[in-house]
Amino acid sequence: MLEGLQKYSQTLFMVILLATVIAFGLSWGPGSQGCSQGKITVTHVARVHGRVISELEYMSSNAVLRNFLRDDDNPMITGALRQGSLDGLIERELLAHEAERMGFRVTDDEVNAEFRKCHFYLSVGTGAESMLGMASGPIGRISPNSCSSNNTPTFEYEAFERLARRLFRRTVADLRESTAREMLAHRMRMAVASSVQVSDEELWREYQRSHDQMAVRYLRFSLALYRNLVRDDDAAQVTEWAAAHTREVDEMYGRRRDTLRGLQRELRVRHILLSFPDGATDPQKVEVRARAAAVRARLVAGEDFVRLARLYSGDPGSWRAGGDMGWQSHDAQQRLVEPFRNAMTALAVDAISAPVETEFGVHIIQVTGAREGDVPEVDAKRDIARTLFREARAAEFAQAAARDALTRVRGGADLAAVATELRTAALREFYRGEVPAVTTPPAGAPAPAVTLTPLERSDLELPELRDSEQFARNGMMLQDVDNPDALTQAAFRLTKAAPLSPEPVHVGDDWFVLRYKDNSRTTATREEFARQRQEQLSQSPLLVARQREALVVYINRLRSSAEHAGQVTLGNSERIRPPSGDAGASADDDNN
Repeated sequence: MLEGLQKYSQTLFMVILLATVIAFGLSWGPGSQGCSQGKITVTHVARVHGRVISELEYMSSNAVLRNFLRDDDNPMITGALRQGSLDGLIERELLAHEAERMGFRVTDDEVNAEFRKCHFYLSVGTGAESMLGMASGPIGRISPNSCSSNNTPTFEYEAFERLARRLFRRTVADLRESTAREMLAHRMRMAVASSVQVSDEELWREYQRSHDQMAVRYLRFSLALYRNLVRDDDAAQVTEWAAAHTREVDEMYGRRRDTLRGLQRELRVRHILLSFPDGATDPQKVEVRARAAAVRARLVAGEDFVRLARLYSGDPGSWRAGGDMGWQSHDAQQRLVEPFRNAMTALAVDAISAPVETEFGVHIIQVTGAREGDVPEVDAKRDIARTLFREARAAEFAQAAARDALTRVRGGADLAAVATELRTAALREFYRGEVPAVTTPPAGAPAPAVTLTPLERSDLELPELRDSEQFARNGMMLQDVDNPDALTQAAFRLTKAAPLSPEPVHVGDDWFVLRYKDNSRTTATREEFARQRQEQLSQSPLLVARQREALVVYINRLRSSAEHAGQVTLGNSERIRPPSGDAGASADDDNN
């Protein structure tokens, strides 16, 4: 089979050579326009140590990279794709040239052996690897079975040829030469990497970080929850806070002043949605309309809009905020469904609408503010103060709740009991009163005309006692926080002798109370390390990072030296240049 590869490539080479000679005679003979003063103009992307990198090679590299990208429409990705292809080819030639200078060689038999294993190589510019998610060297995303027509490890030349044309858009003969250059470059990369070492002590510390493990019990006090516990509709509290924080209010107003001028009519709106079930029948719709009428009657009678919205509203975007949709600009109003928009724009401020039916269900709407033209400074600052007050008080509430919980546990209270009490108190504050229990009429009693049942809310981020999974020093106690490393470090400061965090741990927007989980700690030992040393060395992130750094430095030095000596020059191909006025757009079109 290998002989077949060799014979085929030799035959194909002769055919290509003959065709080239004929084409040369036609294109560059007497009267042709391709020759100017005895020089031939060849379109290429670069020249490295006298070796021309053709436009075809660049297009091939670009096509392979694009084949493995998920988001090649992103302008940043597209720019990295172009640069990664060009720099990759230049770096390949620099490394291959250096490998040849040091005595490395790649034979046809070695190339054939790689082809038979369906191994392909690609060079990616070191500056673009992280952006593209591709590294230089063997392309590990191609299965060996890809070189078989029936998806088996059995090599078939025809399947190999089809794959080469589809993936690389190259003939096997072209691919043979570029693969030899890639293999030389890869050997040079491996030589540089093998020169980098880490000490046993460094390896041991890294081993400790991945094998020292523990678990904790924790309470999380989420800013998102406490933000909704702030009574920002209490005008007296907001005014008092604003008087003590005039600088913050004035600074925010200064940044927003220009956005509050020349407004088309804006409305601040809140609503309660009684949702239709999916595929609602007529009787079900009648029931929803009756429940909406009952909610409206309670609002008209003076009940708290925020409380009823949190109990009954099915709008996922506003129920936590008590139905508040915020200020609706003119453009935002146009995007609302027509029945809702018409009812909203017809309402006087503070009036409560009749039930309004849309495709989503039945709404009860209230307009709580209106503004148009230039917003008066006093009104703008009042609205800004309300927002800032809410954020500041939410952080204070969350931290105070965490401190209170920690103090009580230090005083001997059971952590689980404290968590239950905190959860109950937070629910009561969120709903602005007790949550009505779901009642069932006694047997034989007539069913009430309308039943209002509070909706189940499972995503309030209430403080609840939770157990973490086992995690390592270099791992994450939790992933859904802004700075997971800080939380992990705080957890590893806990011990059996000092199981509680001395202070609430502030990470991202949230506060945590941590407690060491008994018997959860496992500690790395020197004996285990000795047994796993070789495996640890082969997988060491520290070693990988150092090898990467050494390779980047080495390639940059090669390129700088070669450019200084005039051995690296960019070519005349327009494909390596972004279109004018669009630095992020792709300069090449692989479909041409």
